[in-house]
Amino acid sequence: SAMIPDQPNDDHLNDPRFQSLLVECLEKLERGETLDVNHLLEAHPEHAESMAAFLADQAMLRRVASGVLDSLSGQSPMQPGAPVDETIDSNPKPSGFVAGEQIQYIGAYEILDEIARGGMGIVFKAKQQKLNRIVALKMILSGQLADATDIERFQREARAAGQLKHPNIVSIHEVGEHHGHHYFTMDFIDGHSLADEIRDEVLSPRRAAELVKIAAEAVEFAHAQGILHRDLKPANILIDDEQQPHITDFGLAKVVGDDDTRAELTASGQILGTPSYMSPEQATGKHSHVGPATDVYSLGAVLYACLVGRAPFVADSPVDTLLQ
Repeated sequence: SAMIPDQPNDDHLNDPRFQSLLVECLEKLERGETLDVNHLLEAHPEHAESMAAFLADQAMLRRVASGVLDSLSGQSPMQPGAPVDETIDSNPKPSGFVAGEQIQYIGAYEILDEIARGGMGIVFKAKQQKLNRIVALKMILSGQLADATDIERFQREARAAGQLKHPNIVSIHEVGEHHGHHYFTMDFIDGHSLADEIRDEVLSPRRAAELVKIAAEAVEFAHAQGILHRDLKPANILIDDEQQPHITDFGLAKVVGDDDTRAELTASGQILGTPSYMSPEQATGKHSHVGPATDVYSLGAVLYACLVGRAPFVADSPVDTLLQ
């Protein structure tokens, strides 16, 4: 409809009543209910214009409402002075997976523990029975509810990382599906993320330079294979027990020249990445300008965070950070 605006009103985004309305809509979507667009617009005339923009773009509704929920629960890293590690373009859906309970085995893997969860994936520590080895198993968070776009992005991550054999890039082992749940397995890095390390205290200049140098060499290797990461940040750099960095989470990876990826981004005009670490061309949605320099910018932001303890740009909300 010509009446639907392209962007929501920024003032409304900061209105607690409007935020509550978005969260209510998200909860309905999570329950599988259909949103009654006309009813919502009539019931909330003061927010009708901005609401129409969200209802026309449910992916935007999901990610903004999820950010509001995180803020309300106190789990949001979007606080001045703290590293900001939340990836935009997430589509989180609830997962009932608990180690040893509802899902004990996936394929030939025994679930041991949950390591982390992000925008669209959950990572488990698992044991591969046949080889008797510990691996990390990443599963699409939305499981059987995943749409084609979720699954394609998830599989693209596996394909992109699977092409990269480098000592400082987390290796992919196997891609599979179990009862409608898409997953892949990768090296288990017994350690912590760089985000965890700099959350406690900043690094010395030499240590920061050494880590980012090694990470940069791994990123250069990926670029030589035609792979852009597009979401480099401290949370996606794992530090092993020998203090060596390993780049992971190619969820937004782009194969240079990949027509499917280009078409997806051009059609949606969506903003992909993590606000505090994304390049200006990502923040403005200028995807035709995204290239190797995009990852180089993010590496610079990572180096900044290592030295200062916070990202270069940090605001109270993802929208405000993007405006910075």
